[in-house]
Amino acid sequence: MRLSLVFLMLILLPLATGVHAWLFCRENLPALTQEAVARLQAAGVRNPVVDVRFFDISISGAAPDPTARHKALTAIRALVPLRLQPGADRLYVVASLKATLNKDTLQLSGWLPEGNETADVRRLLTALRPDLTLRTDDLRTAPEVRWPEGIKPPLTAGSRMLKPILDMLRVPAELQITAKDDAIVLSGLLTATDVKEELVATLAEIAGSRVVDPAALKASPHVLPAAFAKPELLAAFVRAFFNAPPPRSFTIKSDGIPHLEGVATRQMESAWLALLRPVTGAAKVDARFTLVPSIYHFPGYQIQSKLPPATLDLLREALRGLTLVFDPGSARIPPLEQTKLATLAPTLLAAGPALGLVIGAHPDPAGPESVEKDIGKARAEAVLSFLIEQGVPTADVSAVVFDPVPAGSPSAPATPRSVELLIK
Repeated sequence: MRLSLVFLMLILLPLATGVHAWLFCRENLPALTQEAVARLQAAGVRNPVVDVRFFDISISGAAPDPTARHKALTAIRALVPLRLQPGADRLYVVASLKATLNKDTLQLSGWLPEGNETADVRRLLTALRPDLTLRTDDLRTAPEVRWPEGIKPPLTAGSRMLKPILDMLRVPAELQITAKDDAIVLSGLLTATDVKEELVATLAEIAGSRVVDPAALKASPHVLPAAFAKPELLAAFVRAFFNAPPPRSFTIKSDGIPHLEGVATRQMESAWLALLRPVTGAAKVDARFTLVPSIYHFPGYQIQSKLPPATLDLLREALRGLTLVFDPGSARIPPLEQTKLATLAPTLLAAGPALGLVIGAHPDPAGPESVEKDIGKARAEAVLSFLIEQGVPTADVSAVVFDPVPAGSPSAPATPRSVELLIK
């Protein structure tokens, strides 16, 4: 009898174990599965998947970073009676890239797979925006990081991961050129390197002894196209504008409005604006020029005449403050002004044939332009004829009409109806 009971218990024990397991799976496994999902979500895992086979559990999902992944694994391992077997952990960290732009510094953060990915991203962004300081100390790598679906290394400018950053970094083109006595400095951002190279080459041709410094002018394909960056047309304007004596500057930014500063004559201003119009279209020009009658009135104008220093000093002193004033509407030299010229003649004779002189008439800006130009020319030629009569060598002496300067300007002559003699 006892032996029969033993055999019966041996037969019923597996059956009872199976029934217990079935009841456990039916009653407890769904709750344990839900608890596992909840723990993964609490750790920050996105799209968690839990598979429970009796007491064995396997998990998968995307953690935001390695710390969250470790937290999720710890929480699952603490869920008794389930067991996380080796190889059943398919949690991973999705590669991510974030960027913060603060003035001229770009700070990157996020996680990338181990390898050369950080260096590749740095090279790419540096090439696109060489004007920025790039910091990657918050951009880290880990072996459990994997690329998002559809992303393969190396990252390129067309990568979906980089698009939000590149969109943030796209900037309008701008250009500034400043000419000083010792250097011509270029700065700003351009789309194409060929425009930059053309500008640098153009300025090098006219710089003379000045240094052309293009270090602060960057060219990047990530700069927005600029209407003003027209090859040849922009260079033609730059050549003409910066061929005049310094100081002067040209600036154009995202609004497309060109800003010009410097010293100019009326003719120069007109010529520069004509060259600038095809470059900037109908944009209003902000021209802040100090107007002077001629190039010989530019601050720091370098005398070209090859005269001995002592002779040059005597000539400068003789011409200092010399102004020949004419009567209204007349080109005849008044007697008093003839006396001034006769007194000046010996000094001019002593200069010899190397004398380079410009006889310039100042027109009245308040009078009709054509009339004032004609009478100014007649006055300058009258002075030239008088000097010829005195025997002054005039091989390099010119009679011209200076550009009118508005009354009250710093460079306006004290008397509009006057003639001035300047050393070339």
